[in-house]
Amino acid sequence: MEKNIDDFDFNPPKKITKKWYQLSNKKIAKILDTNLTTGLTNQEVERRLKIYGLNHLPQSKKHNFLLVFLKTFLDPLCVIMALTALVTIIANSIEEKFSMPDIAGLCVIGLIILTNSIISTYQEMKSLNYISSLDTTQDTLVSVLRDGEIQQINPTFLVPGDVVHAKLGEFIPADLRIINESVLKIDESSLTGESEPVEKIATIIKEDNLIISDQKNMAFMSTMILEGKLVGIVLKTGTHSEIGKIASKITKSEFIRTPLEKKTKGLTIRIGIIAFIFGLILLLFSFFIRNQLPEDLKSWSTLLLLAVSAAISVIPESLTIIVRLCMTIATKKLSKNNVDIKNPKSIETLGNVNVICSDKTGTLTQNKMDIDQFFVDLKAEKDPIVITHNKHFLNALALCNDVVCENTDIIGSATEVAIIKFLIKQNFDYSELRKNHPRVDEIPFDSKRKMMTTVHQDQNDLILYTKGAFDYLLKHSTKKIVNGVVSALTKKDRDLIQEQSFKYAQQGLRVLGIAYKNLNSVYEEYETDLIFIGVIGIIDPPRPEVKMAIENANKAGVRVIMITGDHKITAQEIATRLGIYTNYYNQVMDGAELDTLSDEELAEKIKTTNVFARVSPEHKAIIVRILQANNNIVAMTGDGINDTPSIVKADVGIAMGINGTQVTKEVSDVILKDDNFKSIVFGIRAGRNVYEKIKYSISFLIAANISQVLTILFILLINKDIALISINILFHILIIETIVAIPIGMQYDRKGVMFNPPPSHKKESLLKGIKMQIIITTVFNAAFAVLNYEIVKIFNVPQTFSEEFSKTGVYMTIMISPILYSLLFNNFFLPINHAGIVKPAKEKFILNKRLLFFSCLALIITIISLLPVKKINDFFDFKTIDLPLGLLAVYLVNTLLVVPCIWLSYYIFLKSKNLWFTKKVH
Repeated sequence: MEKNIDDFDFNPPKKITKKWYQLSNKKIAKILDTNLTTGLTNQEVERRLKIYGLNHLPQSKKHNFLLVFLKTFLDPLCVIMALTALVTIIANSIEEKFSMPDIAGLCVIGLIILTNSIISTYQEMKSLNYISSLDTTQDTLVSVLRDGEIQQINPTFLVPGDVVHAKLGEFIPADLRIINESVLKIDESSLTGESEPVEKIATIIKEDNLIISDQKNMAFMSTMILEGKLVGIVLKTGTHSEIGKIASKITKSEFIRTPLEKKTKGLTIRIGIIAFIFGLILLLFSFFIRNQLPEDLKSWSTLLLLAVSAAISVIPESLTIIVRLCMTIATKKLSKNNVDIKNPKSIETLGNVNVICSDKTGTLTQNKMDIDQFFVDLKAEKDPIVITHNKHFLNALALCNDVVCENTDIIGSATEVAIIKFLIKQNFDYSELRKNHPRVDEIPFDSKRKMMTTVHQDQNDLILYTKGAFDYLLKHSTKKIVNGVVSALTKKDRDLIQEQSFKYAQQGLRVLGIAYKNLNSVYEEYETDLIFIGVIGIIDPPRPEVKMAIENANKAGVRVIMITGDHKITAQEIATRLGIYTNYYNQVMDGAELDTLSDEELAEKIKTTNVFARVSPEHKAIIVRILQANNNIVAMTGDGINDTPSIVKADVGIAMGINGTQVTKEVSDVILKDDNFKSIVFGIRAGRNVYEKIKYSISFLIAANISQVLTILFILLINKDIALISINILFHILIIETIVAIPIGMQYDRKGVMFNPPPSHKKESLLKGIKMQIIITTVFNAAFAVLNYEIVKIFNVPQTFSEEFSKTGVYMTIMISPILYSLLFNNFFLPINHAGIVKPAKEKFILNKRLLFFSCLALIITIISLLPVKKINDFFDFKTIDLPLGLLAVYLVNTLLVVPCIWLSYYIFLKSKNLWFTKKVH
């Protein structure tokens, strides 16, 4: 069994109370039983590999394709359809006759089950293969000191106690304690979320309980060296590293059913029970009302087949296909708008989201530093035009800078790249300036001096430029330059510079001071008696479109929370600019504060807190969990490895497509190809439209199906006659469940859907807001079908034909009326949100061409089936050959009256509830 290095089971066993960053190099070497000069021996490495295992991250559990495929058949709707199909086969086997409609009905059921299983299996297998990209270091070699020599090895074989050498551009292969470094900067953004490279040191840190980003003498697995080099002792490998802990949490996370899956599962179970009850009632009614039992086995099988067919007709067999179609269409549309949906199920969940937890860097901001403000000539400025005349200011920015330009690429630290891009915007030719002022000497930046100095040839003279932390720079400055005039730097001047610099810092800006000095020779002392030029304030600016997107999200009832690894001041400033930090949400909490709160206290605090700063990956997951516990449906965005636990934990995980790490993309549900927060809001709108379409598809299916069974039961109760036989019912399934019902889910999106808030609770029923719609439609559809059955008594129809004519009238209503109100869907099916509030009446669903085409096709098929063709009449067991024209006209009028009656009744209902609005949506 692999052991954790924290167990300290080396010989002899040692236990410490301090953190690794608080220990000296010698103490660490003693604890890990290693030699800093010669490293470990190969024999000792083999021993430790047996104890601690290989240095690789946890791999996801392999899933058997066949088992995943078979598991999909356990879906409640699939089980119900499979059982009813089985009973149908048995009943037909007893009767020894399989009619074409029976076979067609069974094929439809089988096709739906198989399609659902194939799609579900594909999606689940795809979502399970997500962890392989975590190991960013395993395809490279690492330099390690062993047996007194530097060796190149695969990092998989690193063990605690190894002494590693790493340089610019290399990934850190394990968690290290830095024992030696040279101008070292490491990009930890993927692990901590901080956008700026971290300056590292090799000295002891005395503070206790530091978060990862403050452990300056540590280097962590999978981060990258941007500047300098290091020598470090391996402390933790594989699953025991910080990134390994995150990976372990990802592999242990469970895949949670989406809200729609939970609701659909409950609905199908209830419908299945209702279907069984309807079938049983029909069977019992046929016995007791008609006062006779079937005389032979064939009669029994016919009656059983009728009951089973009626039960099947209640179940919305095409619901699964409609859901898949809605999501597939939305997925394609979103992909064209820079939103890639990995799992179509996530679309519906996205539509239900009422909280977005967003990382700051790269999502809300541009992930590129920009000079935002200046303090030059002892004046605060924002307009760059005022400094274009300041020669020393521009020269200092261009010359005291290490960026390298390759073609159109500007390579360097984020801060220095921002400076060069600023100069380019001002049409300042920095490259020409560099040619005319070659660098002859320099003092690189280090964390002790916090300054960088370069010396340049200026014709026959030498000039020095320095940039760095403003407070350090002030200590080395004795003069200032204001409007081209050099004078002494007074105490008043220093106070003014410090005051303005602190203001910039409070606004979340990174403050840099710049100074210069004329030299007589390179032998002079450089960083003394400097002439202070000014201060620049740099920030990672918000994306210009994000503020409006957040406003739109808030109007739609979606709350936006910023969670970042940056400092509180920076986070609050960006949040204020974007409208996240408001008068109500006026709290900012950091990771240290969060650690002191219980779940109950945090749940209360989070009600007024929209900004979380300096948080760890564990904190992000906790925040998501607390929000979910309060009945919120949470989307979490991120781009770094540090975001993956919370992305997996959230109801919808959203990764950045441009700046996101590969592992973040793998574990997410949604990928933003443009890294744009605005795209999330577009995705929410698409999700809400999908949810709405599914609800109205359910409304249509339930109303059409139940009205058919109610018609059979009522006619059986009134006339002791079975109005529709199994052939009629199964043909109804073929037409209504496929050609008519499916296109309803393919209508165009409704723009005003974002005016409604998202569902308020995860357990909200799919039928909420459409129950009365279902009841009204079902009642009138069944009522006019029964009326058509009874109307034959008014006409002088021979007794021989009356029953056949009556059944024809029933079938016309049952088949044609659903087609009519599907064609007129946008005129009377007024969309209602979860709270029961309709959309403004002037906005209508727009039917697309496909819906019109398929609905008309269904209508044509139905009319053809009613034509006076004897075989068709015999096939469906009704009679149109001798049907009187007057009676036919009455049947058609009654059928056409269904739609206006439904519309009028629904209108009266809405008016009585004060739910009818006339405001137009623009």
